[in-house]
This record gives sequence, structure tokens and C-alpha cells, in this order.
Amino acid sequence: MTIHFFIQATLCALIAIRLLLFRRAGAAHRPWAARLAYVLIVLAGAVTIGVLFGRYDWAMLSQSGITAVLCLAVYAVRGNVVELFRMADADGGCSWLVRFLRRSCDDHPATR
Repeated sequence: MTIHFFIQATLCALIAIRLLLFRRAGAAHRPWAARLAYVLIVLAGAVTIGVLFGRYDWAMLSQSGITAVLCLAVYAVRGNVVELFRMADADGGCSWLVRFLRRSCDDHPATR
């Protein structure tokens, strides 16, 4: 197993775990979002399981980069797939990226 397989499996496992641990906290239930989250969990989990059992045929650096961006996005919106696709005029549609950058800057010791 190469490092690309390990990176891909780790990123997909992180995506699946974050989506599995999402809590609505009183928000409205959206069936389409639940189905989308389910599909993403199954697909990400399948990659991880495939790598662990040697059934995953290829992994490239570019694919791992795309998966890393998706993983970053899922963690930035705390597993809320609705927020991944929410378009806001104020930030050009990348509200998850703006929130992630703002949160990481607020957590930095130099800004406290």
C-alpha cells in the first residue's frame, strides 16, 4: 500500500465519521439532505474499506487533493451538507470556506 492509498483512506474515513456524527440541534429535517449525507457516508466508507482490504485499485495525488478539499469543507460546516451547497451573495458562494478561515484565525493564539 502506497502513501496515496493511506491518505485517501484516512480522508474518506474522516469525512464519513464527521457526517455520521452530525446533529441537527433543532434544525428542520430535510429528506434530500439526509439522503445526500447517506450517499456520501457510504461512498467515503467504501473507499476506506476498499483500501483496508486491498480492493481499491488506484489513488492519485490529485484525487487525494480533491478529497482533502471535501474533507475540509465537511469539517468547516460541522457535517451539515445543506451548508455545503448554500449560496450567499456576501461571500460569493463559499460560505463554508469563509467560516473555516474565520474560525481558524479566531483560534490562533496570536489573535487572542
